[in-house]
Amino acid sequence: MMKLGKAFELFIKNLLISVGFSEVKSDGLYVFDGAAGQMLQGLGEAHNADVLLEPPVQTPFYSQSRLLIECKDYRTKIGLNTVRSALGLKEDINNFNIVDSGKLKARRAQRRHSFLPTYERYSYQVAIASLNGYTSQAQEFAATYRIPLLEFDRLPFWSEFCGILGYGDGFHWNRGTRERYTLTDVSEEQIIDLARRIGQRMALAITSSGQILFLYHVQDKNIEFPDDYRLHWESPGSPWRLSSRGQSYLFQLPDDIMKQWLENATDELNMKKAAIDCKVDFMSNMVVYYTQYDRPVIRMISIDKYQLKEARRALKL
Repeated sequence: MMKLGKAFELFIKNLLISVGFSEVKSDGLYVFDGAAGQMLQGLGEAHNADVLLEPPVQTPFYSQSRLLIECKDYRTKIGLNTVRSALGLKEDINNFNIVDSGKLKARRAQRRHSFLPTYERYSYQVAIASLNGYTSQAQEFAATYRIPLLEFDRLPFWSEFCGILGYGDGFHWNRGTRERYTLTDVSEEQIIDLARRIGQRMALAITSSGQILFLYHVQDKNIEFPDDYRLHWESPGSPWRLSSRGQSYLFQLPDDIMKQWLENATDELNMKKAAIDCKVDFMSNMVVYYTQYDRPVIRMISIDKYQLKEARRALKL
């Protein structure tokens, strides 16, 4: 019977593949297959990579990037130590380089013409996905060091994910054991199929602060993104909503991260407002990835500054 942690990793991985990300193949050096699964070299040691992907497009004039997501199925909210570990992981894998004795001797002898193998270097972003949320301390630390935090329990597809694993509409604990309402033998194909069906209605947005938003398309039709959006929030137990011209998307962020995002967005707008005197409303921009006709698409969308201010009032910032 598939463990919940494995199912969560499969779900996250295939959700991102559905919006245009691609799987990183092991090369036997930087990335290799070990007993614990796919491993990624670090300066101090190799690390297990829960979900390791490349984005649909790379940023020009910058080293190639990859996304590593740590998937946590803890029984309690993720605390500060877990986010600190993610920061340490990010530093360790971004500071690793293959330097052997042959390369060091060539440098000493200044034989720059000697043939030495070269390897592509990557810049790694590390994110955390949680089944049970995050403490306030963890969220504050993550916001400071730009570590994206992901959670999904307020989104419409969450009950289906729980149900397919036999946990009803959520995860409940009894005497240290997670309660399963039905003993369901779930296959990898079922999890992948669910993730890809949901992924057909999903887009991924990256905010200016590096936070990741999973945008779930409310309408059962082709995903489209007009230029500008309004931001809505109904209650603490509900997801946020981006809407424009008949298009509507739900998304979820940890509450403290949401406050940080809105605070940073409006501060940025105020600086732009002071720097340029014009009548155009300034916007908070996000880069959005999704697929259209099985092809990856990238687009920039914006939120009106007055909508951001209203959202801040809703959270009593």
